[in-house]
Amino acid sequence: MELFRDPVIANDGRVYERAAITKWINEHGTSPFTRQPLQLSELQPDDYLRQSAARPRNLAVSSDAQHSTVTFPLLRTDARQTELVYPKYNASHICIFSSCGVIVLGITLTIIIVLVQSGSSKATGNGYSYSTSIPPNIILNASTNFSGVLSTMSSTYAAPTGSPIPSNNHYYIVRKISVNTYGYYVIRSNSFIDLYGYLYRDAFNATLPTVNLLMQNDDSGGRGEFLIQGLLSSSLYNLVVTTYSPNVTGPFSISIGGPGPVIIQ
Repeated sequence: MELFRDPVIANDGRVYERAAITKWINEHGTSPFTRQPLQLSELQPDDYLRQSAARPRNLAVSSDAQHSTVTFPLLRTDARQTELVYPKYNASHICIFSSCGVIVLGITLTIIIVLVQSGSSKATGNGYSYSTSIPPNIILNASTNFSGVLSTMSSTYAAPTGSPIPSNNHYYIVRKISVNTYGYYVIRSNSFIDLYGYLYRDAFNATLPTVNLLMQNDDSGGRGEFLIQGLLSSSLYNLVVTTYSPNVTGPFSISIGGPGPVIIQ
C-alpha cells in the first residue's frame, strides 16, 4: 500500500501514479491492464484523488493495484465543550422575546413539515424513488474509492436517463461491487460533467437497462453529481456510471461509504 502523489487517469479507465505509468508507457506503449495502446499525452490528472491524498496524514489514503481501488478510513471528529455566556435581560425584554420566539418557532415548524413532506424523497421517471439526504444516525465506517474516464472509446447504450435528447450514444462504464457487510451504503460521484448512476442487483444487460435495476440517481449529490444510498445485503452488484445527456465524455471519481469496505472489480 502506497500513497498517491501525482495520480492520473488513462484512457483504459484506470488510475496510475504518473511516474510509474510514464515509465511503463515509455517501455511498452500499452495499458498494463488491457494491453491497448496508451499515449503520454492522453493522461489526465485526477485532481480529486490528488486533493484527497494531500490531506493531513492522519487520513491514510491507500491504493490497491489488484482491484484498482483507493480506500479512505473514517475521519474522527471530537466535539469541543463550549462555555456559553448569556446576557441579562429585564422582564419586558423577556416578554417581547418570548412572543417573538413563539411566532418564529411556529413558522419554522411549518417550513420543516413542508420540506419533509415534499423534499425528503424524489421519484424518478421509471417509478423508483430515492432519498435526497443521508439519515443522521447512519455511521459510515469505511470508504472505498475509484476513478475512471468516459471517453469515445467507452461502450455506448440507450440509457434510460430521461434526457430530452433520445440517443443510443450514452457512454458508460460498469464496475462490479462486491459487498460483504450488510448495512447502509452511500455511493457518490464527483466530476465536472453531469453524471447519472445506476445500481443493479446481479447482472447488467445494456440492451435491457431496466432489468435488475435496484436504484438510480441523477443529481442528488449536487452540481450534477449522483448520490445513491440505501440498505445493501452481502451480494454482488453492478454500478453503471453514465451521463444525463448523450455524447458527453470526461473523468470522474466514485466514493462508496458504508459499514465496511467493498471490493471494486
